[in-house]
Amino acid sequence: MVRMQILLKITSGIEKISDGVARISILLLWILCLLIFGLAVALNFSYVNSQLEDFSLYCFALMILLTFPYTLKQDRHVRLDLFYIRYSKRAKSISWLLINLCFIFPFCLVIAKYGLDFMIHSYRIGESSPNGKIPYYFIFKSFVVVGFILLALQSVVESLKMFCSLLNKKQEI
Repeated sequence: MVRMQILLKITSGIEKISDGVARISILLLWILCLLIFGLAVALNFSYVNSQLEDFSLYCFALMILLTFPYTLKQDRHVRLDLFYIRYSKRAKSISWLLINLCFIFPFCLVIAKYGLDFMIHSYRIGESSPNGKIPYYFIFKSFVVVGFILLALQSVVESLKMFCSLLNKKQEI
C-alpha cells in the first residue's frame, strides 16, 4: 500500500509537468497567432520575411509536440474504439497498460534517440535554417527530443495509473 502511494505521488508530479507544458503550448499558440498575423501583414505589403516563416513553423511544431503528453493524459488521443468499446473496465485497463508499455513508450524512446542523434549532428556542423536566416538549428531539432521524452514520461504515468487501478481491484476481491 505504501509503494502504491509513492507511485501515485510520482505520477502526480509528472502530471504537473504535463499540465505546465500544456500551458506553455497555449502561450505558443498565442505567439503563433501573432507571427501569422505579422506574416499576413508583411505579405500584404509584398515584404517577404523568411525569418517570420521559419519562426512560425518552429513555433507550430513545438506547440504540437508539447501537447502530446497532455492529450495522452486527458485521453483525447485517436484510438480505434471498434473493439475497445466492448471491453470491460478491467480489460480496458489491461489493454491500455500493454499499449503504453509495448507501443507508446518504446516508440517515444526510439524517436527521442534518433532525434538526439540528429540534434547532436546539427550542433556539430553548426547547421542553420534551410534559408540560412536562423542560426543554432539544433535548438529546433531538440524540440523533437523534448516532446517525445515528455510523451514517454506521460506514458509511464498512464501505465502506473493502470497498474495501480488493477492492483486495487485485485485487493477488493
